[in-house]
Amino acid sequence: RTSRRRRDVVHLPVSESRKGEKDVNLVDPPIPPPAIPMAAPPPEPPILRTHDELLEEIFLLLPTAADLARASLARASFRRLITGHAFLRRYRTLHPPPLIGVLEVDDNAFFPAQPPHPSAAAARTFAGFDFSCSSFLPSTAGRTWSAIDLFDGRVLLDGAPEERTCDFDHLQLLVRELAVCDPVFRRYILLPAVPGDLTALVPEREDLLDLDTFLAPGDDDEDPLSFRVMWLVRCRRNMLLLVFSSVDGQWHALTFDQCRSVPGTFDPYKDGLISRQFVGRRFCWHPPVLNDLLLLDTHSMEFSAVSLQPELLQCQCDDFVVLEAAQGMLGMLLVINDGHNHDGTYRLEYFVLRNNQWRSEKVIPLPAKYDVLLFGVAGGYALIHAHYTPSLQENPVYFSVDIKTLQVDFFGEGSDCSDSGELYAGFPPSLCAPTI
Repeated sequence: RTSRRRRDVVHLPVSESRKGEKDVNLVDPPIPPPAIPMAAPPPEPPILRTHDELLEEIFLLLPTAADLARASLARASFRRLITGHAFLRRYRTLHPPPLIGVLEVDDNAFFPAQPPHPSAAAARTFAGFDFSCSSFLPSTAGRTWSAIDLFDGRVLLDGAPEERTCDFDHLQLLVRELAVCDPVFRRYILLPAVPGDLTALVPEREDLLDLDTFLAPGDDDEDPLSFRVMWLVRCRRNMLLLVFSSVDGQWHALTFDQCRSVPGTFDPYKDGLISRQFVGRRFCWHPPVLNDLLLLDTHSMEFSAVSLQPELLQCQCDDFVVLEAAQGMLGMLLVINDGHNHDGTYRLEYFVLRNNQWRSEKVIPLPAKYDVLLFGVAGGYALIHAHYTPSLQENPVYFSVDIKTLQVDFFGEGSDCSDSGELYAGFPPSLCAPTI
């Protein structure tokens, strides 16, 4: 009988099992640090999937409406894209319409830019155009429609009594009919009456200084059809702003305290809110009795004031215009007459508001032998109304000042009544989109 011998297995330490090797310490491997999440890659630019989308992006690069009009004549497919209202609104946002003339809505008189001015081509398309709005507005017995403001291609009209008596109550202004019109597309909107609880906020006549009714940009930047109508009521110690918004179709009221009271010798014809201008997103007035510029920010709906320096306080309402300078700063063009009479030489001086001080940046000579006044600012230009002093019987002329380059150019001819119109900035009718 064969017996098996058992072999015992002996477990030796590592040092003994690996002769000639150093001891090895067995430890857990290090724990790697947590992975840092990778930043999401930037979204890829939208892919232009269609030929039309690519063409629209190309057309948006055209710098002027004249270039756009020429492109629309090249092919029928180009014209279809360019005249689409959605495209025209995009183009208008990138390329604001230029100043093309002076418009008297009530008289249907238009004084266009003339060659060689860059706006002459666009202005020529409005030859014989009927800007009157009363022809398509509803008629009301005893009332007549009159234009009171022109802004961003829209006209604001009021239906006031045809004959106002001497005891015409200022509160009746708050119950007059108001309409906003698009004269190119002949559309209009009748505004609702101001509610009684808001008219009750208007003070009595002895505390009322002045009223100003005007159009303003809409409160929805994404809606090109939105607009506002504002009614500024200025009193001795505060201000009331009534605002109609086309977004909700309602009137709203805001009140503001004036930083300084107005003296009892206030004359509304001399010291009232004069020379309203729109600069960037701000309306600007010059109430001389306070020696300030009054500013209304149409985004925040807050008022502020900017002081005028002594050399600026001597100017009249037609001696300066406020404009937007570089980086959103306020600028000013001031007319200076060396001789302080019709025989003196006129020049412009350009100021910029820096650190609450108006600093002179440039002096601009003007054509000799002209008696000039600054008419306003619109469409990238300041407009000058000028009379030839050797012969005042001749029709006045206009000169324009490019607010970026400050270059002075001949703009066009006017008439004896052309000093009371409104500046009109717009594209040719074929390149306009409805504003209402």
